[in-house]
Amino acid sequence: MTFSTSKSFYGWWIVGAGTLILSVSSGIGFYGHGVFLDPLRTLHGWPKATISSAVTLYFLTSGIMGMIIGRQVDRYGPKGVLIVGSVVIGAGFALLSRINTVWQLYAVYFMMALGFSCTSLVPVNTLITNWFIRKRGFAMSLANTGLSAGGIFLVPLASYMISRWGLTVALPVLGAIYCVVVIPNAIFFIRQRPADLGQFPDGEPPPTSTADLPGPALDYAAQMQVWTRRQAVRTLAFWSIVVAFLLALAGQIAFLVHQVSFLSPYLGVSGAATAVSITAGASIIGRLILGTFVDRCDKRYVIMVCFLVQGAAMLTLAHYHHIVILYLGTLAFGLTMGSIIMMQSLIIGECFGLLSFATVSGLAGLFTMTGAAFGPAIAGLIYDAAQSYRTAFTIFAAMSCVAILIICFAKPSNPG
Repeated sequence: MTFSTSKSFYGWWIVGAGTLILSVSSGIGFYGHGVFLDPLRTLHGWPKATISSAVTLYFLTSGIMGMIIGRQVDRYGPKGVLIVGSVVIGAGFALLSRINTVWQLYAVYFMMALGFSCTSLVPVNTLITNWFIRKRGFAMSLANTGLSAGGIFLVPLASYMISRWGLTVALPVLGAIYCVVVIPNAIFFIRQRPADLGQFPDGEPPPTSTADLPGPALDYAAQMQVWTRRQAVRTLAFWSIVVAFLLALAGQIAFLVHQVSFLSPYLGVSGAATAVSITAGASIIGRLILGTFVDRCDKRYVIMVCFLVQGAAMLTLAHYHHIVILYLGTLAFGLTMGSIIMMQSLIIGECFGLLSFATVSGLAGLFTMTGAAFGPAIAGLIYDAAQSYRTAFTIFAAMSCVAILIICFAKPSNPG
């Protein structure tokens, strides 16, 4: 195959397609659970802990599936995975509107989790990692704005449809939107690697020496090393990443799932939905700002700051409920929310390269997402016992602080 740098670099089309895919994956498949929580509780009369446990099963399953699909994405590319996943989760939303027993709730959430794992961060961030090395942080910050854009536009839309037409109509429509966005993007725009189009990562040939690169650039040869799962789990970097992000994401997911329920008594349902949009909007701003300099920084220090801000925001929200503080707290939480998810992918890419990114990222997600998946259930159980989120949010804030210390050990090594 002949490689060329004269043609327009296709990687930016990959970024655009990834942004759209993540917007529906996040807006419907991630943020949506907070919107469905109270309507499902009202419709069926189930305890909040029961529905929260279904969400825990959802993230638990998606974490396990991440390990399975990660290897497939590295081998065969993400196109087929994206198409099948969108059909599965779209059908799951249609079925969710028809359930009437608890076992059906768990069965449908399990089904939706299978589709979500195939259409979320593992396939999209694998694409970005394949197409970019030196500009990876900037490219990923752009693509991951879809995570927040989905929260800004699709959460209010979902809330409006549910309040106007009920779950029976709203859920199938949301599933259809999922498929309509993901499938055409996967078919017409997704290409696995630059080599498929005769191009190089970043659109430029690899440098002859690292001296040609500004700042603490990633070593090109190290990025081309192949890692097996067994080699990865023998490194301190892998477990540092896993434990740190497990602790931080447990609080993040718990807050996002319970955000509308937590804020509604103070802000009303519409005000809580507005706060969700503010959180998502702040996530875009924080991620874009981070993308302008993260490629020149030590990723560990950036992650530590993100963990610190998230913990401080959750602690503040747990103990102060003035309307101004609630909005400012959700704003501060949002500034680091998307950045934390993005930084997990960046630190894995830095430590383990691009050829095995999906394999290692999926394996890490098996631990981080399955552990973090218990966050919503823990918050739900504590709420049912205390009729307050104060204790739960305080615990999660402390967990974020512990994660700051653990991430210090995430340094690149080699498969040998």
